[in-house]
Amino acid sequence: MTTARFSPRGRVPAAPSAALILLALVMGCTASSTNAPASPGGSAAPSGAASPTTAGGGSLLIVGRIVTMDEPAVAEALLIEDGAVVAVGSRDEVLALAGEQVPVIDIGQNVAYPGFIDAHAHWIGDREYYSIDSPAEAMDAAIARGWTSISEQWVDHGRLSELETLAAADALPLRVDAYLALNALEVGGYYGDWYADREPGPVDDRLRVQGLKIHLDSGTGAILYWEPADLTATIGRAVDAGWQVSVHAVSTEAQEMVLDAFEAAIGPRGPNPLHHRIEHALQVTDVQLARMVAMDLVPVIQLDGAPYDWVLWAASAEGDRGRDLAAEDLSWLARWSDFLEAGLHVAATSDAPWFFPDGVMTDDLARPMDQIAGGMDGRGRDFPETPGWMVDQLLTAQQGLRAVTVDAAYALGDEMRRGRLASGTLGDVTILSGDVTSATPDEIRAFEVIATIVNGDVAYCSDTAVCGD
Repeated sequence: MTTARFSPRGRVPAAPSAALILLALVMGCTASSTNAPASPGGSAAPSGAASPTTAGGGSLLIVGRIVTMDEPAVAEALLIEDGAVVAVGSRDEVLALAGEQVPVIDIGQNVAYPGFIDAHAHWIGDREYYSIDSPAEAMDAAIARGWTSISEQWVDHGRLSELETLAAADALPLRVDAYLALNALEVGGYYGDWYADREPGPVDDRLRVQGLKIHLDSGTGAILYWEPADLTATIGRAVDAGWQVSVHAVSTEAQEMVLDAFEAAIGPRGPNPLHHRIEHALQVTDVQLARMVAMDLVPVIQLDGAPYDWVLWAASAEGDRGRDLAAEDLSWLARWSDFLEAGLHVAATSDAPWFFPDGVMTDDLARPMDQIAGGMDGRGRDFPETPGWMVDQLLTAQQGLRAVTVDAAYALGDEMRRGRLASGTLGDVTILSGDVTSATPDEIRAFEVIATIVNGDVAYCSDTAVCGD
């Protein structure tokens, strides 16, 4: 077997750049365009068609501690061939299956995980707000943080065309799941059913047009952008056409509207085979939680303590966010543990590049490690103490890890191929400098990304002693 040397797909990005300055007022999950997109050109694969497993992927043998999120839970070796995992197990078993020419990566004291999945973000589409000049630079920033997949949660016609152009040029170094925008951030800003002349599915092995995005309320939940009847009709048509629907809903008022709409579309007890989602799901009453569980909806939540997400509600209690939370029930907020104990699949979102403390995207933010650690202690960079109302909602390391792997893949409707390392899954791996499963939150925050591997190819490497030249 050969010494580890890799031929990365595209260029290998350098370590993350210095802070990128915020140029626009943070609005929360923003949509930069307010013009209705034209009907998209081109078409995706037929609805229900299987995505290609790989397309010209690489081959690697990874040796060391491997957290699989499957069985066995921890392995000693992992073999990827042509971009897909073909064997996971003991060192001797997997070595016996590997060809002589397969590059070997010995990760030493580092730890490998299924490639981390950012289930809700705007890395590419909103890059101009942070002085990022190109899609390549935006994707490099995500890859360097350890993400192998990103979900672009507000894609209009122009953004879709850009993504399809990148895919056609073989210029996507990571996987992108696009959610087509159905409205702007304004009352009555509905774009119409512009998705109607295409079907959800893969464009190629890196790009999927996965679902539709509805922005129901504002970042603080103070403004509702939809009328209930319009929302219900829109979601009903989307579900009938076979599309997964992702709805931004922060406040209890928004939860009530979206739950009513989903109940009308799929019934009060589901089922939910398309994995319809509620983004942020920040303020949820007991009755609303029971309805979410009955329909098996997927909450996608932000765990890293960004001040404009769950911490904003604590600020709201002091009257500086346009909503008097002091008159409301704090037990309704950020119900991370409650969601999991109720049996829901819970995915994590960086919401990058939005919601960074001080309005600056720095190298220590929007990482998988921040999501896991924040879920464990309820703290963020600007919030050194755990809010008292968060104590009962804290997660374990394993739960946080699931939120960026197994359950994130579930939120994308791709849990059979991503989020785990098992025979037949995609060859996406993130290597960190430590073991999330046995570390404290602060130790996890200090972990470095050693390598990000997509489709069996090294997309990012910070340690050439591990990853090769």
